[in-house]
Amino acid sequence: MGYAALRRAAPFTLHIRCENCMRDSVKVVDMPIGDDVPRDAEELIESVYLEKIPFRCQPCSGVIGRLVGICGGNSYDY
Repeated sequence: MGYAALRRAAPFTLHIRCENCMRDSVKVVDMPIGDDVPRDAEELIESVYLEKIPFRCQPCSGVIGRLVGICGGNSYDY
């Protein structure tokens, strides 16, 4: 009997601009293990995971941020 290795989704790097002070910040988000997790930026945008990620600007403590870019994730090379 063989063992199956759990495959983890690569982390995403979110580039966020604070709506209060207009400063850019970066947040790295690790995705959980599972079949229904987003694997690329397009799937992340369409999923509900972005709604659950909190944001707080370090310089001004603003809580409203605009997503301006996404890097990372996995391609579909199984």
